[in-house]
Amino acid sequence: MKKTEKIRYEIDPHNRLAYAKTGKDSQVPMFRTVLDGNFEIDENNCVTYHVKKSQASDTPQQIKLKGAWSLDKEHNLVLTLDKWGNQIAGNKLTLESELIDAKDNRLSFSLASKDSAGNKHIYILNLGGRWQADKYNRLSFNITKENGPSGLPAGKGGKLTLRGAWEINKQNEIIYTYDKSSTITLKGCWDITEKHRIKYILNKEIKSEFDFKVSVGKKAVRGLQYEIGIGAATGKKTITLFGQWNINPRIGLLFEMPCEEGKVNRLIFGARGKLDKNLNIEMRLENKSGEDLGIDVKLSRSILEGKGEAFIRALKSRKEVSIAAGIGFRW
Repeated sequence: MKKTEKIRYEIDPHNRLAYAKTGKDSQVPMFRTVLDGNFEIDENNCVTYHVKKSQASDTPQQIKLKGAWSLDKEHNLVLTLDKWGNQIAGNKLTLESELIDAKDNRLSFSLASKDSAGNKHIYILNLGGRWQADKYNRLSFNITKENGPSGLPAGKGGKLTLRGAWEINKQNEIIYTYDKSSTITLKGCWDITEKHRIKYILNKEIKSEFDFKVSVGKKAVRGLQYEIGIGAATGKKTITLFGQWNINPRIGLLFEMPCEEGKVNRLIFGARGKLDKNLNIEMRLENKSGEDLGIDVKLSRSILEGKGEAFIRALKSRKEVSIAAGIGFRW
């Protein structure tokens, strides 16, 4: 391939890379060459097509591509090429692929291909990056920009937005469903720090987390409920963070949430409250900075069992008590 020639790339029905030389300025495709091979994405998100067999003798064994990744409506990977080398800017390569796994810093897809001899091949592509929520509370995977070789521009990375529905299971994990029956599980833990925001943290070190905009939370039978809008439509749905309440006089008000493998994630709150006439505790939650979260919870007096008579007497003796997050009951 001459550097002066522009190359129009395509993906054939068997997920193989094909190209046509257009000439330096012409946009009219000429004879198309189909290449047996497979795509590879390295740890820096650099994209290479490894050629195993070609119809043309001048085809290199490796073809490097630069661009931004996205997803189409069927969750297929799409690479939109940059203006770089002999690529044609805006040229879209759609790989028929299946989303199979998600980690805090990686998204995995399987690809099936068939070579010129009719042999079938299945392989995996991994993209590195971090998770964030977009302005519509949709799950979005921001791909790390690739580090190009010296003297070459870095790729744009891209953003993979999951436009299907997501729910919370009984282990308080986010479950994403697409194609009606296919699902992936995102493993993380929840945090509540603001009145109208909740976070789902997958990896704190790389800031891989979802920061969702929600209504003010309210106590539910099995935990805390929020209303959340997902997608561009104005409709809202209710999500529940499952857990139980507890009081520790030395730490504060605890919301204990079940996680995977029998583990428990404990959220610590401050609170202001009092005992009602039935000796139930009425609490208004605060975050670790003492800011009002707008969440009111009423806790049964049975939660005081085992907390010590001194603690109970102190509650009864005041019109209102204060619990500081991480410090506990203020005597």
